[in-house]
Amino acid sequence: MNRRNRSIFYVLLLLTVASYLLQVGASPMTWVLLVLQFAVYPQVAYFVALHADDQRKAEHRNQLLDGFWAGCWMAGLGFPLWIAFAMFAGACLHMVVFYGLRGLPMVLAAMGLGAGLVALAGSGRALHFDTDLRTTALSMLSLTLFFVTYALDGYRRAMYQHASEMKLRAQVKEIEALQAQLYQQTMCDPLTGLLNRRHLEKALPSAVDLARAQGRPLALLVVDIDHFKHVNDEHGHAVGDEVLQALALLMKDVAVGQDDLVYRYGGEEFVLVLPGRDADAARNTAEQLRLAFVGKPIRRGDGWIGATLSCGIAEFPTHGLHARELLRSADAALYRAKANGRNRTETSSAALAEFGRHV
Repeated sequence: MNRRNRSIFYVLLLLTVASYLLQVGASPMTWVLLVLQFAVYPQVAYFVALHADDQRKAEHRNQLLDGFWAGCWMAGLGFPLWIAFAMFAGACLHMVVFYGLRGLPMVLAAMGLGAGLVALAGSGRALHFDTDLRTTALSMLSLTLFFVTYALDGYRRAMYQHASEMKLRAQVKEIEALQAQLYQQTMCDPLTGLLNRRHLEKALPSAVDLARAQGRPLALLVVDIDHFKHVNDEHGHAVGDEVLQALALLMKDVAVGQDDLVYRYGGEEFVLVLPGRDADAARNTAEQLRLAFVGKPIRRGDGWIGATLSCGIAEFPTHGLHARELLRSADAALYRAKANGRNRTETSSAALAEFGRHV
């Protein structure tokens, strides 16, 4: 970018200064210096920076040299107003773009040094501020084209940055979506779409703490499919999966509360968390679920495949003050339902809760 902008500006300055040299009738040596400065120097500066160990540092040095040479030419030409202004504006813009406001005193110092050395050497012309119309017009054109070139660079950089930011935002959204999808996968059972045991272990303690803080009951319903192994052994795992999915749908139907949570706890065992409901309400829900499951067997070929449910209920705070105690109490109630013939619902008691702590 610097090479292009410097080369363009120096070519424009070459034409402008050449117009002025024609006006004042400069010597052949001045014309040689003009070509060396405005045609050859930009390429030499680029070559030096390109092959430097620290390109940024070398280019900063080139920018200071630009200001120095501008000061030399301004003093050597006698400070013609439009040419001096064009050189100052170009060097100043270049320095401020790369250095900020501290570039302004730096370029003034570099120009002052160049102009001062030329003045001390006695090589400068007498002060001559006026330029003819052609040189004035070329000075204006040089500045205009230089500013437009820099503005286009700024526009391209802004558009590139905007495109990069939009791409980055899209990537961030994609990552967030993937993270949400991954979280969903880690917290949900892929077969039934229900929340899994990992989520229960995180959510149940919070639900118990909330029930304690609000002074409300919380019921826990543990459900197990009776003789599920026989279903898999006799009909295959594909049929067993259909039975699990059918139960999952029914559990979603009976979970009518806004805060109710349905889980596949593992294998053929499911859990229903019922905030704000006591053991009696949970029993009604369990019976509704049990009867609905029995009444909806799965059709397979010419026959029907049915199964029954055993349910265990525990209530906070009666059957446990903490999540693990509550879950053990519900498991103990489920164990009793199994022991008493299956296809039934049992509610935990203080004795069951104590038994559950040792299961």
